[in-house]
Amino acid sequence: MFQRERIFVMAGKKCRCWWYVQLVENLPVNWRDQLRELMIPGAFVVHDRDVELTEDGIERPKRPHVHFMLEFGSPVLVKTALEVVPESFGILFAKPVGNKVGAYRYLAHLGQEDKAQYDFDEVEDMAGFKVNISDVCNVDFCDVYDLINEMKITNFAMLMSFLVEFKPEYVPYVSSHVNLVKTYITELNRCCL
Repeated sequence: MFQRERIFVMAGKKCRCWWYVQLVENLPVNWRDQLRELMIPGAFVVHDRDVELTEDGIERPKRPHVHFMLEFGSPVLVKTALEVVPESFGILFAKPVGNKVGAYRYLAHLGQEDKAQYDFDEVEDMAGFKVNISDVCNVDFCDVYDLINEMKITNFAMLMSFLVEFKPEYVPYVSSHVNLVKTYITELNRCCL
């Protein structure tokens, strides 16, 4: 068995969440199962629709690659972050994740219109990984306000039914701001009746 050298940048820096990338062709066939079996919270996506520009300015497909992040229970050194990943993955480098929400946005290329867009259904969360999808999608009261007025929503139950079916990324925001949203709907109905 070959001994791989790992690159330990920022050797003294500890971080809870670490970022990895690898070409699919360099991963074992059952890499998804192996990643899930680590039982470390995290998320991954296969970027298989990305393109790059050649020196001639011609677009060509990038080789399919996997981006994944792992979130440890406490801050760990890069050495630990690399040692938990199966050696068969050939991962030699890990990068600290400064902002979990921003990293999750990158998995789908959200806000990066010049890159291939990936649905959140293509991003797989593992081992109880949690990220507030409303934060990922930058949902705030202005979005809810616009939706309520555009759809002429008159009560909270109607709003939640609509969100669950058509705008699930709004549900975490509304769930954590129930009083604000209910009060707005109630006051809107009073002033307009």
